[in-house]
Amino acid sequence: RQAVKDIPGSEVMGALAERAVLDQVMSILLWIVTGLLGVALLIAIVGIGNTLSLSVLERTRESGVQRALGMTRRQLRGSLALEALLLAGVGTTIGVVLGIAFGWLGTRTLLAGVTESFPLVVPVPRLLMICAVAAVAGVLASVLPSRKAARIPPTQALATE
Repeated sequence: RQAVKDIPGSEVMGALAERAVLDQVMSILLWIVTGLLGVALLIAIVGIGNTLSLSVLERTRESGVQRALGMTRRQLRGSLALEALLLAGVGTTIGVVLGIAFGWLGTRTLLAGVTESFPLVVPVPRLLMICAVAAVAGVLASVLPSRKAARIPPTQALATE
């Protein structure tokens, strides 16, 4: 430190200090990616809600027949919530699988000259949390379309063309 103290902007650091800086950078990047994930979640909620709204409009007669045959409003809302849950589940599964694959391939590409081994590390608890949040978001996206479908009386639904 004495040898470089007169050089402006110079600093002597050890491996521990470098690791602390890298940990801080990775933490900031993780927060940025989490924010982007939140935005993607909002977009997904709107997308699932729109898809279900179109489904409700296109299947008005089908809903009327189901209601006329004895399906309750609650059961109709439940079936639409299940449909939204399936949409969210398929999207989440595809996203997780592609994310793991692209993450591993990207890491392998970036670190090809640095190291020979590239172990695949999958953060299972974090991925399970993401899947649970996506499932809840899918069900929440079904609330408004399912309310609309349940409010239409069976006779009116059957009378539409």
